[in-house]
Amino acid sequence: MKDKSQARSSGEKTYCVFSVSEREFLIQSDAVREVVEITRIFPIPGAPDYIYGALPLRGRIIPAVDLAKIYPIEKPSYQNAKLLVVDVENENIGFLSESSPFFVTFDSEIAVDDLIDLKSFFETYRIKGAG
Repeated sequence: MKDKSQARSSGEKTYCVFSVSEREFLIQSDAVREVVEITRIFPIPGAPDYIYGALPLRGRIIPAVDLAKIYPIEKPSYQNAKLLVVDVENENIGFLSESSPFFVTFDSEIAVDDLIDLKSFFETYRIKGAG
């Protein structure tokens, strides 16, 4: 895979791909901060139903978003889930993934399905007190 600077200069874009049930989602790679193994997620009383819980990470609380509560997706198991931590307007949120996220590069002319526009997502599903 090309590094990000090569990808941008050649008219390509790099995305992080993660899955929930049988559906795959993409996020622009430059927003991804890290992928975390989940040991335990703590419930957040009174949180919207799309917030699965929160994970403490290096002194910050990262809310974990369950996309199965937002999109029409079969209920995931999240047995060996990963948390894809992304930066949105200097705040961190996490997306639960049933598999290990990976990166792909596409020509910028290719239409990408299931791309999550993080700014729009964050405005719609504003998470108060996100990390």
